[in-house]
Amino acid sequence: MDLGLKDKVALITGSSAGIGFTIAEKLAEEGCHLIICGRNSQRLEQAYQSLAQAYPAQQILRLVADVHQAQDSEQLIQDSLNQYGKIDILVNNSEGANFAENLIENLSDEDWLNVFQGKLIGYIRLTNLVLPIMKKQHWGRIVNIIGTSGKEPSPRLVKSGVVNAALMNFTKSVARQTAPYNVLINSVNPGVIDTPRHREYLEIYAKKEGTTPDLIRERILKTIPMNRIGTTEEFANLVVFLASECASYITGITIPLDGGLSSSAF
Repeated sequence: MDLGLKDKVALITGSSAGIGFTIAEKLAEEGCHLIICGRNSQRLEQAYQSLAQAYPAQQILRLVADVHQAQDSEQLIQDSLNQYGKIDILVNNSEGANFAENLIENLSDEDWLNVFQGKLIGYIRLTNLVLPIMKKQHWGRIVNIIGTSGKEPSPRLVKSGVVNAALMNFTKSVARQTAPYNVLINSVNPGVIDTPRHREYLEIYAKKEGTTPDLIRERILKTIPMNRIGTTEEFANLVVFLASECASYITGITIPLDGGLSSSAF
């Protein structure tokens, strides 16, 4: 199947590892020009070198940027335009709130403001920056990587749950505004995906509960109807489809990719 992505320019944030890196790989396979970015210059360079072994180096632009910061985001877009002259695809991919204390009585105003200024405002800001470009060319795809806690509240993920619910609402609302310009915006909610961050999660909670990561993993598997953890390749395949010409009549939706973990009907 031809996804119609050859020579499209794709900006993938948080693409030095995990889900973001695999999304970049899959888009490169389809012939996209890539802009990969991350905060850690060493990891970003490793990601670039890995991609450059399989795809032409001139097809890949790497930029160190913290998309939680306004100046970095603005510079990221400007540098991308200087290189390619356009941006066709934006994949907003950022880690959510950390695994620190989530008891509501222990969260200060500053804790809440920090998480809002991070993932929530980061996604909104980048969307605002690319929309004029996409609307002018009358073609664009934005895919927001959010998280199941926006629909499936968890006492351990109260901060990210609030942010994720807001981002799902944002996706739906903005998609209705941009649809007449053929700029389509959708979201994907990852369930349990085998990434470095997931393995970090296992270590943290194993230590917290005085057990092993393997036992925590077994407990998680019992909650997933498919009884396995998803791969970054499975996740990236869906994102690439939503970014493609084949998804030309899909906008404003949030799709869970979680092996049946989500129990909500809508």
